[in-house]
Amino acid sequence: MERTKYKCCFCGKEIESNKLDVTSLIVTINWDKEVGFQEEQQFFCHIMCFKSRLYDGIPLYLFDFS
Repeated sequence: MERTKYKCCFCGKEIESNKLDVTSLIVTINWDKEVGFQEEQQFFCHIMCFKSRLYDGIPLYLFDFS
């Protein structure tokens, strides 16, 4: 069985799919419009890359990755 390969949208490095590190971000434009006007795109990243770019005042409730 072939593994799916993921690349981090922040650092550009490959994400190992056999670890708890494949993080998916789904971006929706026109969020406040009707569903027919919304568009979505999915990005992948390392959880630490994502966490390191969050503003300190934005909580991340998933796990403690310190």
